[in-house]
Amino acid sequence: MPDAAQTAADATVAANSGADAAATGADQAAGTIHGAANALAAGGADPWYSLSSLVDKGGVIVVILIVLSVISAAVILLKLWQFWRSDLKRRNFVDPAVDKVEAGDPEGALAILSKYKTPLSRAMAAGVRAKARGDLRDEDVAAEVSRVGAVELGALQRHFRWLEVIGNISPLLGLLGTVIGMIEAFQQLEESGSKVDPALLSGGIWQALLTTAVGLIVALPAITALNLFEGRVDQVRLSMRDASARILAALHARPMSRPAKAAD
Repeated sequence: MPDAAQTAADATVAANSGADAAATGADQAAGTIHGAANALAAGGADPWYSLSSLVDKGGVIVVILIVLSVISAAVILLKLWQFWRSDLKRRNFVDPAVDKVEAGDPEGALAILSKYKTPLSRAMAAGVRAKARGDLRDEDVAAEVSRVGAVELGALQRHFRWLEVIGNISPLLGLLGTVIGMIEAFQQLEESGSKVDPALLSGGIWQALLTTAVGLIVALPAITALNLFEGRVDQVRLSMRDASARILAALHARPMSRPAKAAD
């Protein structure tokens, strides 16, 4: 019976010790969560603090990526403004202009086309003006339409290379920063000798991975915008090809004399 009493007492002590340990662990976890929440709130209250902390941890690579992100954002905004200003979806002038040409009224066609400042209207107007000169062959008129169309499409595609380059090199720069960070982390681990601190290693690893995350964040908008812009330019190219074929066919079917010169 004494043994049983002693066993019960030991069990009670063990249970109390376990409860104390659990309570201590819960207090530590609560303190950790509270500290993390305070740090997060402090960082969120000041975005410049977060940015400076990001630059401090990511180093030169993050600075380069931030510069690239600013360039990418500027190019995207510029192209959005250009596409909106060019009114690329408008095509309601094509049929009236072709009808005027078929009726032998190039001045009327030019009057319609001059009301619109779109790449499509300018390419069509170039063909009408070239034909109205009267001294150009149909092949030369078609070449003039193609030339103006290429110039207009080139203007729409201007600065696309910036987005392409930024989208391609940003992940590579981020990966380079990660590799450099991992090298530094393992160098610190080697210098610590037998006193290996897991926190030191894990801290170096997450700081190294930070540059890869920033590189991907910079690259994704650039690549997405580039693909959307290129798709829109392809649509304009198809529309221009169709409208140019129609206006050239109308010009070929209805020869036009050179505009009359003013009397001396």
